[in-house]
Amino acid sequence: MNGISRRQNGLSLVELMIALAISSFLILGITQFYIDNKSNYLFQQGQSSNLNKGRFAVLMLEQVLARAGYRAEPWNSLAVAFPAISAGNGCPAFSAGETVKANSAGNGLCIRYQAAEDAGDYDLDCLGEDVEADASVLLNLAYDSAEGTLSCRVSGASAVLIDNVAGFVVGDLPDSDATNQSIRFAVLLGSGSSLRGGVESDVITRWNSLSGETLSSDSKRIYQIAQGSVALRNLMP
Repeated sequence: MNGISRRQNGLSLVELMIALAISSFLILGITQFYIDNKSNYLFQQGQSSNLNKGRFAVLMLEQVLARAGYRAEPWNSLAVAFPAISAGNGCPAFSAGETVKANSAGNGLCIRYQAAEDAGDYDLDCLGEDVEADASVLLNLAYDSAEGTLSCRVSGASAVLIDNVAGFVVGDLPDSDATNQSIRFAVLLGSGSSLRGGVESDVITRWNSLSGETLSSDSKRIYQIAQGSVALRNLMP
């Protein structure tokens, strides 16, 4: 019986190694592409979150601070509308006629204002609660650096208004007899950790220059500064 030799066709070891190497490079490339896209997405989300919170912070602070010294009966003097009160609600004692002071902890502001005579259901405090007509409101805006929040406190109740806050400063408060009755403020918003990657940023440097603080710039968080100025029209002579 004559034997017929047949050659078996298939992958050689070298061909198999080349195929595995090409597959590994493809997998690494796809994985890196996915990681880069995810990093870019998270970076953009962090920027967008800071932008939205910055806009909300400026709008909220402008609305709250503009209420300082509002009188339901404007013909009454500030001293009559706002008599002296003792310390409370995280605020120091107020003399008659005083409506704006730094809070007791030194991390925010306390303001006083009156609700309108026809307040009804549309006049709400910073907690979203109804304010009774002619009621006198003592409001405490406070920054908690440990929690990274800006909160509002009224009548012993408190609620967080903004989170991911990395800094909050208020300019010099005007004297009661000053011609320029306005308050400047600035808020530093910070995203979640390690979203900035290797992107350089000078926001912390600008914040330290603006606020006089010495925050470290080593963090990989995404930062944004939101600032504004409010004219206290109710206190103007």
